[in-house]
Amino acid sequence: MPKDHYQIVPYTNTRHKAPMHRILLAILLTLLLAACDIPYVAEGSWDVVYVLPDREIHATWHIDEDAGLRMEGMLVMTIDEFELAGSRMSWSADAPSPLDSAGETQRMNFNGTVNGNRFAGTLYTQSGNLTVNGSRR
Repeated sequence: MPKDHYQIVPYTNTRHKAPMHRILLAILLTLLLAACDIPYVAEGSWDVVYVLPDREIHATWHIDEDAGLRMEGMLVMTIDEFELAGSRMSWSADAPSPLDSAGETQRMNFNGTVNGNRFAGTLYTQSGNLTVNGSRR
């Protein structure tokens, strides 16, 4: 009577193993994209509208990754914290709030999101919050 011979074979799941050429391609693409100088979505010049309860204030923002944010118009302030992250932008400044009739300096923070040639955000002040909208020039 013949004896049964069993061979022990280790289990390997080949469906989850990526071929080496795919791994190398992914690494190469990552390095190429990291080396590209892709401008942030928010960079450029913007016509800006601050929406107050009783009126609107118009301004111009010039946004550059290296130079930061430069404002023109009635609300001009020195931005001491500025951040661009993908389609989001944020900044902070100490300046007179447009909602404060006494014109006292307050800490203001802006958070907004760019969508194509428009952006929308909120300017947070100690006197209240303002809606801010912009369109690319």
